[in-house]
Amino acid sequence: MISTFAAWLSRSNNRANLFALLAVVLFATAGVGAFTAPDRPHLTADEERPENNTLIALQGYESEGRAIEVSPEGEVVWEYDRAHDVFDVEALGPNRVQIAVADELPDEECPATFRDDGHENCVRNALRIVDTETNETTWEYAWFDAELHAHELHDADHYTVNGSDRWVLVDMGNDRVFAVNRSKDVLWQWNATDRYDRPSDMKPEGDWTHANDVDRVEPGVFRVSLRNFDTVVDLHVESDSNRVAGSIRVEPVVGPDSFSERGDILHEQHNPDTLGDTLLVADSENDRMLEIRNGKIVWEYGGSAIFDWPRDADRLSNGHTLITDSYNDRVVELDENGEIVWAIETGSLPYEADRLPSEGSGGPTASEAGIPSEMQDASVVHERGSWVVSMAKYVAPDSLAEQSFVLVLGLLALVGTGIERWR
Repeated sequence: MISTFAAWLSRSNNRANLFALLAVVLFATAGVGAFTAPDRPHLTADEERPENNTLIALQGYESEGRAIEVSPEGEVVWEYDRAHDVFDVEALGPNRVQIAVADELPDEECPATFRDDGHENCVRNALRIVDTETNETTWEYAWFDAELHAHELHDADHYTVNGSDRWVLVDMGNDRVFAVNRSKDVLWQWNATDRYDRPSDMKPEGDWTHANDVDRVEPGVFRVSLRNFDTVVDLHVESDSNRVAGSIRVEPVVGPDSFSERGDILHEQHNPDTLGDTLLVADSENDRMLEIRNGKIVWEYGGSAIFDWPRDADRLSNGHTLITDSYNDRVVELDENGEIVWAIETGSLPYEADRLPSEGSGGPTASEAGIPSEMQDASVVHERGSWVVSMAKYVAPDSLAEQSFVLVLGLLALVGTGIERWR
C-alpha cells in the first residue's frame, strides 16, 4: 500500500492536487477557528477557583488597551476602556483604582515641542485614580512625550509619608524615576544619567534604560527595573524632598548594571517583587519566573513550552503564584505543587494582574511554600510559530492572528500547488 501511494505521489499532477487539497483544508481550518474563537475573556482552567476577583491590565496590541476586573467564574464585572494602552492597575480601596495609561495623539493635538519633532504623533502618559462606579477620573498626573513606543508610563507605586499620599513613577522616555504628592509637586527625581553614560551613538529618543517598574520596598528605598540593562537596582533616597542631582545612592540588586553587557541571569525582565530577602521576577525573554537571593537563582518555573513573554508574577498569601503570560494572552494561577489550577484567556496582551484585595507579593517564597522548580522548553518550530502568531496580533484581530501559523502553512501548500502545476 505504501509503495502504491509512493508511486501515485511521484506524479507531479497528483502532488499538485494533494497540495491544493491541503491548502483548502488549512484555510478552512483557520477560517473556522477565527470566526468561532471567543471574543471575551474566558476560563481555560478551572480546577481551583480563587476566592476573590482579579484586576488585569490589558496593554492592547493596537489601541485596544483597557483594565478589567474578573470574577472567579471568569466574568468581567468591571471594565475601563478610556485609554489606548494600559500597563498597571492597582486597587487603592473601595471603588478606587489607580491606572497607568498611555494615549497616542495626532500631532495637531500635541504640544508645540512634540508637534514637529520628526516623530509621527505624540504620547500622553497619565497616572489616573478612577472611581470604578462611574469610571470618572478623580485625580491625574500626566505628561507628554515624543512617541508611543518605549516612551510610556509602565508603572507607579502609591505610598504614604506621615499620612500624606505619594506616588513614585518610572518615566521610560526620559530615563528617570520621580515622586509626586497629591498637589502634583515633584518631590525628588533620579535620572539614569546621574550614574550611567548614555551611548554616544544612541539618538535622543532611543530606547535606553526602558525603566518599566518601581516599588517602594521600605521607607527611603525604591526598587527599579532597568529592563534594557537586565538589571534591578535600589534607589536610596535620604529625604522625600531631596531634589539635588546625584545625591541619590544606587545599589545594584541583580544584573550587570550596564547597558552594554548582557545579563547572566535576567534578560529584559518585568515587575520584580520583593519577598523578604528574595526577588520574585518575570524573566520575560527567557520565558520564566525566577526567585533570586544574594544574586543566585533559587527557584525557576516556566520555559517556552509553558510561557511566552510573561511580564508579571505575584506570590499570593496561600502560596499560589499569579502569573501574567503576555503573548499567550492569559493569566494563570499555579498552586503550591506547580500545577495550573486557574487560568483565564484575556486577549489584548495582558501586562499585569493583581488579586483583590491587592495582595501584591506578600506570600511565602517557593522554598517556604514547597513549590518545585520546573522548566520545559518547546521545539524551535513551536517557538517560531508562537512568534509569528504574537507579531500577527499587532496588525490583525486576535481571532485571526491565532490562526496565522495555519494560514502560513496553507499559503506554503498553495505555493507548492503552483510549483507542481508549473513543472
